[in-house]
Amino acid sequence: MAEAEEADRPNNARLFQVAVTNSLRNISESVSENEFVDILPILKSKPSIAQKLHKALIKELYNGMSNDVENILKEGSLQDVLSKIAKLSEENTTSVNEDAWRPPGDVITHLRSLDAHKIKEATEELEKQVNEIEEENETLMKTIAENRSRICARNDSMMRIFDRMPIILQELEKLYEELRNCHKMIKDEHF
Repeated sequence: MAEAEEADRPNNARLFQVAVTNSLRNISESVSENEFVDILPILKSKPSIAQKLHKALIKELYNGMSNDVENILKEGSLQDVLSKIAKLSEENTTSVNEDAWRPPGDVITHLRSLDAHKIKEATEELEKQVNEIEEENETLMKTIAENRSRICARNDSMMRIFDRMPIILQELEKLYEELRNCHKMIKDEHF
């Protein structure tokens, strides 16, 4: 019965079972008889019992793990997944006459991105945007320079006015005094 079930399984399921079974055998036999006796010092005085117990433990451990793997394979979910993988690999195999893709011998060509065209277009677009921004900046710099020169000219004009202000104030004070005197004289003559 077990042989009939194994014959129904795909090759990859049988390979999986063989690989896992070998791994489980290695795991179960990983503890040597000497290490087993060291773990259980009570058995040092009776080596034949220790040997029989060690073999029984290995056999029981191996059989238990093998049965668990067999149960997993009987459930079918793992077998279904392995069958799907087998189908995919069969579908994707190339014929003997079909050449397989190989990278070019030139490393630079091989390392060049497949998206080089998109990268080139994006670079050109960015360069265009940078040029537009630089032109706008130049226009702004000219406008700022013109405004600064006007501000400097007005500042110079104001400074000249402020420099002449004391003289003008003195003249205005003199004029004020003269007008006041004139006003006083006119007032004295008529009243």
